[in-house]
Amino acid sequence: MVEQATQLPLLEQVDVGYSGGRWGVNSGGEAEAFRTAMRRIVGGVTVITTLHDREPWGMTVSAFTPVCMDPPTLLVCVNNRTTTASDISRGGRFAVNLLSQAQLYLSQLCSRAGEDKFIGDYVVPPSGLPERVMMPVLRDSIVTFDCRATDILSVGSHLVVISAIEAILAPQSLPPLLYGEGRYLHGIAIGEPATRREIST
Repeated sequence: MVEQATQLPLLEQVDVGYSGGRWGVNSGGEAEAFRTAMRRIVGGVTVITTLHDREPWGMTVSAFTPVCMDPPTLLVCVNNRTTTASDISRGGRFAVNLLSQAQLYLSQLCSRAGEDKFIGDYVVPPSGLPERVMMPVLRDSIVTFDCRATDILSVGSHLVVISAIEAILAPQSLPPLLYGEGRYLHGIAIGEPATRREIST
């Protein structure tokens, strides 16, 4: 459930950040420091779905971002040793599902290393999907993007997959599942929502 937070006075807002040089992370570009810093990013939880041996398969990922609106394009990163990476490399098709708070169990299921992640019990049956949707769609997701890989780059331990969006499905609005600082979170609205005019000026 999204709750409304009380607006903090300006002075309190200014004072809650940096305080006297006591850094929680103070490092060069080492991998462990980078991992610790990245844990502070709070974002939505994403599960990539593919077809593995013709059955729905899912994997939780942390690296997902839109690239551009024209044409609609997004980017995901997947460990190159995973089944999902093999499925995408072979077929070039996958879906990106942004999870709702009702799907925490799915995030946990799809993040277990070394275990089967068949998710046939949690997807919308093909008969309930438009014909243009090719990949598995998780029930109760806040939005699903059906994607076609247009460029796959190998960077270190991961594949960077740039993809055209072939279809978009979204149900009525659902509260998103968030993750940060090593735990699951839910959002709290702060202040009044900006109007469309305020955003554009």
